[in-house]
Amino acid sequence: MTLAKSQKKCRLGRAERSPRHVNRWALLHSAQPTEEIPRRRVDKRSASTKFKFITVDALRLSTLPTQTQPNVGATPSRELTALSIATRRRSYGVGKQRGFTLLEMLLVIFLMALVASTGLMLTEGVEDQSKYDETKRRMELIRKAIIGDPTRTVNGAPEISGFVADMGRLPECLRELLEAVDCGNPGTALPVWNQDPNSGIGAGWRGPYLSVMSDHDSVKRFRDGYGNEDIDEDGAGIADDNDDVQNFGWIWQLYKADRITPTADPAEAVLIRIKSKGFDGLGGSADDYPDSPIDDVEPLVDKFDYEVNFQNWNTIIVRFQNNSASGVPVSISANALRLALSFSDDSQPDAVNELDSATFPSTAISVPSSSVVGSVNVTNATSLTVPTGTTLSGTTLTFNTAGDLTFTAGITVPVIAGNTANVPTGSTLAGTTLTIGSNGAITFPAGSVISVTTNFPGLPNIMGNYSLMVVCNDPANPNAVDGKRFDGDCDLYGDDATPLMYVPSNQPYLFSALPRSNPVAPPSPLLWTIE
Repeated sequence: MTLAKSQKKCRLGRAERSPRHVNRWALLHSAQPTEEIPRRRVDKRSASTKFKFITVDALRLSTLPTQTQPNVGATPSRELTALSIATRRRSYGVGKQRGFTLLEMLLVIFLMALVASTGLMLTEGVEDQSKYDETKRRMELIRKAIIGDPTRTVNGAPEISGFVADMGRLPECLRELLEAVDCGNPGTALPVWNQDPNSGIGAGWRGPYLSVMSDHDSVKRFRDGYGNEDIDEDGAGIADDNDDVQNFGWIWQLYKADRITPTADPAEAVLIRIKSKGFDGLGGSADDYPDSPIDDVEPLVDKFDYEVNFQNWNTIIVRFQNNSASGVPVSISANALRLALSFSDDSQPDAVNELDSATFPSTAISVPSSSVVGSVNVTNATSLTVPTGTTLSGTTLTFNTAGDLTFTAGITVPVIAGNTANVPTGSTLAGTTLTIGSNGAITFPAGSVISVTTNFPGLPNIMGNYSLMVVCNDPANPNAVDGKRFDGDCDLYGDDATPLMYVPSNQPYLFSALPRSNPVAPPSPLLWTIE
């Protein structure tokens, strides 16, 4: 193709272009650069990776749509170019500020309100449920504060703890779990915990049994999960000692053994019922927890949670063993001793109560040592039971088999084959029955032990720590110490003017009584060592 024909075809091609392309071509070629583009010398080897500079106006004009068809071949003026740019900016909203209509704003507000109300509906019962759960949790804490936590163990055995174990009774009000104050007589303090040196047990208030911080007025209060406050029953305008300030907004009630008669005396109470006044704090409404009347509420603490059962304490065997270094027999007069069962009871001094057994021995005895014989006094015509095969020669009784020499007065001496005993003159033996012929004493070999039998006319039924020991029983003797732990004598140490501190060398029998467990049986026998 010749050069003339080629040039002609190019001119025709430009003429046949669409108005859109012609207009863009005209605008691009007519735009004047706003600044002179510096010429840069580009290395031919890196030319493909270098940026090429074009004018800013050319970039902007390249995206503008076509407006009108200009004359082909005409050169647009600078004014025309500026007018076209402004026209296209208005058509695209460039530089034009627009706002929300009232309808749009109302729609947005409606949607926001809808989302907020939906959130409130979803969380409507969350706060009430959390307070309900907290109230239940605090009820459980009150229960554990009263009777302890049976799931906790000490050396593999359940831990004895709580108000009942320390005080020997139920708390009269909730305040007694926080402060050592007698709710029945707010001006009187409860006896604090104390270790009794004679019985070896500790008793008394050992709280606080509930952990709580003091309020702004320095008073400790344990409220329910709803935060219900004390009530003003007397109309004084404040909650004072005349109001129900002892229970901090809870409804608290003790009941007698019939389980339906309320009482304010903890000595005759067997169970506790408690409830929360609920969200409205009024009490007696449907939102109470529990929502039943207080008389129908399940007991928070029942007698089965703290009462224990003592069994077979009507016959208790006490076996004396003389380990005295002096080697002298220990003489015990008739009815000079008794058993003392000590336990927690805040109605007594130092919160320690004591139940006493029947006195013993029924006759005077002399407990033999390892080197000196002992004896038991007997009277004419009394009968004794001896082991099978026993023989009597004069006043010497020979035991050919092991067994017990049993006195009718509740005294027993274990014997072994080959042992001998001396009996009063005139005694006779028929089978296993020995009849005493005159007043006197039966003597036994050194190293023998003597057992006596006694019983308790009544027993406690409260969980806690107990102490069983042999004590002196001589209240009429001014030179004796009644109730002193027996360790060989009952004499007074020192005198009233200069008393001497005395700590017995032997130890009491200590044990724990737990509810909902096996009956508590006595030691069989109670081995009482005389040091």
